Amino acid sequence: MNKSVDVAVIGAGQAGLAVAYYLKKRGISFLCIDRNEAVGDAWRHRYDSLVLFTPRWYSALPGRSLEGDPNGYPSKDEIADYLQAYVTDFDLPVQLGTSVQALETAGARYQIRTDQGIITANQVVVATGPFQRPAVPPLAGGLSASVVQLHSSVYRRPEQL
Repeated sequence: MNKSVDVAVIGAGQAGLAVAYYLKKRGISFLCIDRNEAVGDAWRHRYDSLVLFTPRWYSALPGRSLEGDPNGYPSKDEIADYLQAYVTDFDLPVQLGTSVQALETAGARYQIRTDQGIITANQVVVATGPFQRPAVPPLAGGLSASVVQLHSSVYRRPEQL
């Protein structure tokens, strides 16, 4: 499946969706691409007790407030649900379950090779966020199997420790 847009936004988290909001307001053709199966999955798959350290009024995206006490701190699931509702409310084009394999120039345009086909765009915004790959020091591979090693990317709850 090949597509062509003015702007391709790689990542449909907070940054990508905020960009999408403004692109939509300006009538610019765009598509958000995300490897997750659902909007907000990056939040849903984090540790169970995660609560943001910024209040709702600060954590909201343009055009839509977070429900609840503006000075309260939202949970990870609240943020995940909020992001999904944001996409729905503003009818933002998001292609989920799509992994980007390469980003290359193709003349005056960009070509994004994905596992779902090729997307060409005049401009690309990379909004994938930090911490996409766990950083495990080489020393960890030399430790005994009896030493429990748990990277933060797989931590969910205290019982794992």
